[in-house]
Amino acid sequence: MPEALNLRNRPIKTLAFIDESGNTDLDTSKKDVSKYFIVCAVIIDEGDFQALSEDVAELRKKYFQAGEIKSSKVRDRDNHERRIKILSSILELDFKFYAIAVEKDALRKDGGFPHKRSFLKFINGILYRQLFENYPAIKVYADEHGGEDFKESFRNYIEKNHKPDLFWESEINLVASQDSTLVQLADFLAGTLAKVYEGKSNPALKEKYRLLLQQKALDIKEWPTKFQTYFSPDQTSKEYDQFIHSHALSKAELFLEKNRNNQDDESKLQLCALNHLVFQSRLSTNKEYISTKSLLSHLESCGFMNVTEQAIRSTIISKLRDKDVIIASCNKGYKIPRCYEDLFDFVDRVNSLVLPLLERLNKARNSYLIASKHDVDLLKGPNYPEIVDFLEILNKKTI
Repeated sequence: MPEALNLRNRPIKTLAFIDESGNTDLDTSKKDVSKYFIVCAVIIDEGDFQALSEDVAELRKKYFQAGEIKSSKVRDRDNHERRIKILSSILELDFKFYAIAVEKDALRKDGGFPHKRSFLKFINGILYRQLFENYPAIKVYADEHGGEDFKESFRNYIEKNHKPDLFWESEINLVASQDSTLVQLADFLAGTLAKVYEGKSNPALKEKYRLLLQQKALDIKEWPTKFQTYFSPDQTSKEYDQFIHSHALSKAELFLEKNRNNQDDESKLQLCALNHLVFQSRLSTNKEYISTKSLLSHLESCGFMNVTEQAIRSTIISKLRDKDVIIASCNKGYKIPRCYEDLFDFVDRVNSLVLPLLERLNKARNSYLIASKHDVDLLKGPNYPEIVDFLEILNKKTI
């Protein structure tokens, strides 16, 4: 495939190799019709293409001999042991992936998707929009569907609906999977995700899946939006921890859905940061926080340069909270709360920051009130009624 791609002396910096799992029939009551349709994109830097291609070729020879890497070729009769071995090898490769998981039962079966072509165009369009918005110069290689007429109509659809601007440098190529080992890698990843979404995986495979997500996934979007976690809550958690997590995710996802088309810089920052917090919340344990440094690094990797720690606090976290997004924080960083302990951490942090400030303000105010015989009141007037109420409570505590 290196000769066919002809990548040398090209300005493209990012490559994406795309394949899917599942069928396009929306009637999931039929035998052998999948409940989910999953599209997966393996994403790499252009300079890493040769090395990764060679590594995947070796993996193909090891596990599939002369055939293609295909998820459907890996049977589950051995309790998923062979798939787990292949996943372990994949974890050692240098790449990232992005995926869309579509729950077909949640789609409107009576409109919009009467034909396979319209369904594929729409679902792939969701993925491509995310790719093109995040990578202004990206070259896409997707497994082909149908004949030449469909290929051309698909290219036209993508460029018409998802081409951001006149300076767009991206390119779409529809290729046969046998000609691209990296498209085959996308096939295996999509098929493995399907094992979990379709409820056909054992605990060992779920753990490998979790590791794969943590190490390799840029994000996995569920469509339509689902307000739930990827995995069952910890059995040792208090019974209402699941409600705490689900409610916080619901508030976050509602904000993302409502504001996803906003194009101002501040909204883009908030969406990027919140997407990362939501993604990490679905994967992390109860104890893990996203540090400010890690959040800054994520923003930089998404193209937001020179963001300061102050901007994290004031422009992103504070304003997200103002818009009803629930974000817990402590001295370790930020997170979407997963349990009561996370909410308590947040309360404790607010108490440690806000109460001392109010007490200091109260002392200064009382000092001037006493010295001036109440002629000088720092909070006189209608501007700070809430602070006055809080300080009255503090004064009663000191009596």
